[in-house]
Amino acid sequence: MWALVNARLWDGQGVSYERGGLLVDDDGRIQAVEGHYQPPAGVPAIDARGAWCLPGLIDAHSHLGITTSGEGPAHQDVNEPTDAVTADLRAIDGVNPRDPAIGEALAAGVTAAFITIGSANVIGGIGSVLHLAGETVESMLMVQAAGMKAALGENPIRIHGGQKRRPASRPGVAAVLREWLERARRYQNDPPLDWKQYDPKLEALGLVIRRDIPLRIHAHRADDILTALRVVAPYKVRTVIDHGTEAHLIIDELKRADVPVVTGPSFAARSKAELRQKGFWTPVALARAGILTAIASDHPVVPAEYLALYAGLAVREGMDPDQALAAVTGNPAKILGIADRVGSLQVGREADIVLWSDNPLTHLTAKAHTVWIAGRPVWERG
Repeated sequence: MWALVNARLWDGQGVSYERGGLLVDDDGRIQAVEGHYQPPAGVPAIDARGAWCLPGLIDAHSHLGITTSGEGPAHQDVNEPTDAVTADLRAIDGVNPRDPAIGEALAAGVTAAFITIGSANVIGGIGSVLHLAGETVESMLMVQAAGMKAALGENPIRIHGGQKRRPASRPGVAAVLREWLERARRYQNDPPLDWKQYDPKLEALGLVIRRDIPLRIHAHRADDILTALRVVAPYKVRTVIDHGTEAHLIIDELKRADVPVVTGPSFAARSKAELRQKGFWTPVALARAGILTAIASDHPVVPAEYLALYAGLAVREGMDPDQALAAVTGNPAKILGIADRVGSLQVGREADIVLWSDNPLTHLTAKAHTVWIAGRPVWERG
């Protein structure tokens, strides 16, 4: 058991103390959060000396570890572009825990990330939530199956249409997604009787049909987002829109559908036509409308280590600072199904916390001093 005292506590979800402290038990969970906190006698205490203490940042859409930083094509395992549907793939099988970018993100206060397959396929595979500290994937794992990747728009059309195979158009992409959701629904209703009928892709999609995990749908243009919602509606699957570049144009439709949106990478260039509306105004508009919104890096498109900066740029665009912090902490935790564990400075949560020299959303010079995961120090600035 240990305590942190004289810290500026802030989690964007109700905890805000100029001079506060917290108590962490032997299981790494927060047991007290108070202003002017005085720990029990005999409990070792760390004096923060006025530094900022925030929840560990959470990257809600990343390819950390499956695109090893500084390596060539043989170490880039984001996509398996050989088939339009590869639902049986698992991102975890391609993660390299020694990717230098993982340590760089950790040193910048990012403690967890959703690691997902890429967007070359209509249905790409299963992503996992990992802590960003550990020698093996198993030691980093938080949630093995946290979302099934799907993609609409330019990417699957370019990859597969370019090889003269289906899909080569937006209706083709929608038809493939609809076909496999229907096949998965029928497979669940009439399970195979023996191994000859076993289909690993349909087994994996069963997680989506049963609502065990959400369908994480890559979509930029407003019409692609609406097509995604139209296709999935009859199946009543849990859905998250990833990127959502033009989501601010269809606020009412998204509110009616009640789906979260993971925005980003808004810091990158507009490298293709469907990114023409890209900007940090999108998460601002979504958050103001009450839509559950996260800000993500899509690493390596933009580096995960600057996640706090991306939230800060949303503040510059007009986002409430509490909402911006929640967009990289509590909201990703809710979207990923781990809000009962991390993402806030609440009693009972795991102590995934970061001590900062200043507010990282408003000060470019702010640096992480110490990073804890589940109450254990995993990185300290020398």
